[in-house]
Amino acid sequence: MATTPSPSPQAEKLNVIALISGGKDSFYSLLHCRENGHRVVALANLFPSAAGTGTGTGRTSPSSSVSDDAAPPPGATIPDQEDEDLNSHMYQTVGHSIIPLYTEATGIPLYRKAISSYGATQRGKDYSHYVSTPEEVNERKHDETESMFCLLKGIRQRHPEVNAVCAGAILSTYQRTRVESVAVRLGLTPLAYLWKFPTLPASPGGDDGQLLLDMEQAGLEARIIKVASGGLEEGFLWVNVASREGKDKVERGMKKYAFGGWLDEGVVIGEGGEFETLVVTLGGQD
Repeated sequence: MATTPSPSPQAEKLNVIALISGGKDSFYSLLHCRENGHRVVALANLFPSAAGTGTGTGRTSPSSSVSDDAAPPPGATIPDQEDEDLNSHMYQTVGHSIIPLYTEATGIPLYRKAISSYGATQRGKDYSHYVSTPEEVNERKHDETESMFCLLKGIRQRHPEVNAVCAGAILSTYQRTRVESVAVRLGLTPLAYLWKFPTLPASPGGDDGQLLLDMEQAGLEARIIKVASGGLEEGFLWVNVASREGKDKVERGMKKYAFGGWLDEGVVIGEGGEFETLVVTLGGQD
């Protein structure tokens, strides 16, 4: 049974862009990158357009700008409002105003971009790497996934040594294939250390909440900042789910509405959007 991120044999050590949302999964994936000897070169984050139309860029410093082709200097882009939460299947946006603090805590430069289109034009689980017809090109252009492409492309321009990107997908094929599509088109190696990690049991009696205890052992503290499921009331806000007490509390709450007392796969770790978290301690760093 895993506790802390453990290195795996790998010939090549990579220079990685870490996609972060502020949530537990993206940061646990970052810890795995470090434990496997990779160098995290930059943090990347996408936040809601302040205007609510999907076309805004937020405030920028006088010496920078946000475009589809270039990322701003680290930490330069700041969202105008905190109350923009997209409820996206792709991005966690709640708590986005806290993101600039992570570069201070980690010493890793942060790059940010406003999500240029709300919603998904390609709604299937899979997201193809390439499109050919004019209709497909136009459809993809407006998909929220393409904001990630623009952000990572800009980071590559500033950090030519970058050759990989990591994300915190665990069970969502929807999220994983979109990150992979962007990575392949940019010539980056996609890293998904948490995918089905280590093996999340779907059978009754399985404990996929073990992942939360593994996070605790790795020194991660993740507080609930949003609840969106039956059984999780306001009193669950600010519970540290990366702890035995927090995990058990979430399990008890969710089982109130579970058929036969059995929870669906991924529910305890919030894979279905049952709750969102904000990391306040990362591997001993506050």
